[in-house]
Amino acid sequence: MTLRKRLLCLFTPPVLLVLLVMWVLGHHLLLARLDQEDKQLLTMEGDRLRATLDIFFERDADRLRDLVQVLDDPAAPLSWRRTGFDFVIQAAAVGTPLILQPVSGHRVASLNANPPLVAESLQASIEQRLSELAQAVTRLPSGQLITLEGVPVMLVAAPAKGGYLFGGTFLDTARINDLRRQLGGTLIWAPPAETERKAAVLGDSGQISVTHRQLLDGKRHSIDLVFYDSIGNPQLSLQLIRDRHLYLEGIRQLNIFTAVLAAALILAWVVIHLGLEGFLLRRIRRMHSQLSSIGPETTGIRLQDRGNDELGALAKEANQMLDRLEQSEARDAAILAGIQEGYFELDARGHLQAVNPAFCRQLGYLQENLLGESFAVLLENDEDLAAVLGSAGQHSGPVFSGRMRRADGSFGHYEAGVTRIFDNNGKPWGYRGILHDVSAHVDYQDRLYDMAHKDALTGLGNRKAFHEYLRGMLSDNAQPLALLFIDLDRFKQVNDTFGHEVGDQLLICIARRLENAVREPDRAFRLGGDEFTLVAVGSDAHGARLLAQRLLRVLGEPVRLNDHFIDFVTPSIGVALSPPDSRDTDQLIKDADAAMYEAKRQRNQYCMSYEVQ
Repeated sequence: MTLRKRLLCLFTPPVLLVLLVMWVLGHHLLLARLDQEDKQLLTMEGDRLRATLDIFFERDADRLRDLVQVLDDPAAPLSWRRTGFDFVIQAAAVGTPLILQPVSGHRVASLNANPPLVAESLQASIEQRLSELAQAVTRLPSGQLITLEGVPVMLVAAPAKGGYLFGGTFLDTARINDLRRQLGGTLIWAPPAETERKAAVLGDSGQISVTHRQLLDGKRHSIDLVFYDSIGNPQLSLQLIRDRHLYLEGIRQLNIFTAVLAAALILAWVVIHLGLEGFLLRRIRRMHSQLSSIGPETTGIRLQDRGNDELGALAKEANQMLDRLEQSEARDAAILAGIQEGYFELDARGHLQAVNPAFCRQLGYLQENLLGESFAVLLENDEDLAAVLGSAGQHSGPVFSGRMRRADGSFGHYEAGVTRIFDNNGKPWGYRGILHDVSAHVDYQDRLYDMAHKDALTGLGNRKAFHEYLRGMLSDNAQPLALLFIDLDRFKQVNDTFGHEVGDQLLICIARRLENAVREPDRAFRLGGDEFTLVAVGSDAHGARLLAQRLLRVLGEPVRLNDHFIDFVTPSIGVALSPPDSRDTDQLIKDADAAMYEAKRQRNQYCMSYEVQ
């Protein structure tokens, strides 16, 4: 991930968190407070509506009390058309109500959308209802709101002689609209059948209760004023609907504030980004480009940032580190170029990645021909590479000692110590090693061995080599073997007649014939003078006889040395078997030697040791 994307990822969560916190605080604190104020305003509107209705009831009650006084004074003039009521009836606890002012002849609309009611129908309903109210309670309230045939009626009562005087006013459309204008809100009258009994707070009069607020939608809320008659039966519900002005305005202002805040944060991020781009990211990219241009083959390149801040200090430290690194690499290169030992580096697959001049000199290759090649192609056995890499760093000694192929096709003896190379995370990514050319030392050791174990004249193994080899073969009880002692008849006559030089040449010729007549792993040795031995591994009695017969024929053939023709020298061979003769080295030699003397007595014959015994 780039630094620019990382900064964006670091900046975005705080911005979103700030917006989320503001949104949560706004909705749970500010909007909740504004909603509570809207609720209080709606409750105040409900109280205002109830107070307005109380004023209407009080006004009608005053007119009705005045009417009672007029009725008590027979001399007072009375005009029923000017009472302000739609009907006036006097009723007692018992008896038939007395109609003082009947319902006028106009038609009144019902709340339940039924056809308008006529005066006669309303009159009968009024008489029955007032009788029930007068009989149900001992003292009637001054005012109450009831429904008659679905028509809301403002009913007031005043004590009179023999009972109560009732005055009623129908709430027709005109009066309801007038009430709405006074309140400045929406009023919905619900008939009794649609009124639910809800948890409410009763008014002071006990005839009106105010329900809890209801949310109609996101923009409006309402409360219901439930009206009861004096008996306690709900008559109708008056729903007051208001817009949630403060809440809606709070949402609008909160949205504006959130948008402004988001725009400000985005603008701040843009400004910060531009500032970082101009003063930080551009310098970082330039430093990255300069560092990327520095490679193994480049020297002297340094970071050009010279700022007096943290980046400038970082560039200064990086330049100092590059100075130290170049000095270290130059010192290492000088050391590797000057040492006489070969240095090499391998990757994880065993391919050469670096070599010093001494490595090239030791093997005779050019450096460009070695780089990229597998180290296995230099080994006599390419399967040794896995063992070399597998044992790298496991012990202090050399992990490889063997023959390696030179550029001219020859092989030399080398030793190499190999260790692992680890990266900054501690994971191995390659190998490094020091190569020692030990060819001269190995050759010298071989010469010393040959001097100690080979006959100087014939090149065959000498007496010491014979005893060591025979002892080793006898210690391996798994295989039988045949030991042949060979002596040349009349060899002394060659020395006496032709001289020791010719005798030596004859011995060399016999040695070559002996080597060519046997197979691996059979080995021939010269014990001294004209005595030879042959150890035939895995040979039984029959095989030993056949071998002895072949040697008699091959070694007995005439020899021409310069101008001399020698045809009188013949071999005599003694054969001992192990088993059955013996598994002891000295005893087996004695048996073979005794058999040889028996064959020599017969001249140009072979003799088995068990035949002598």
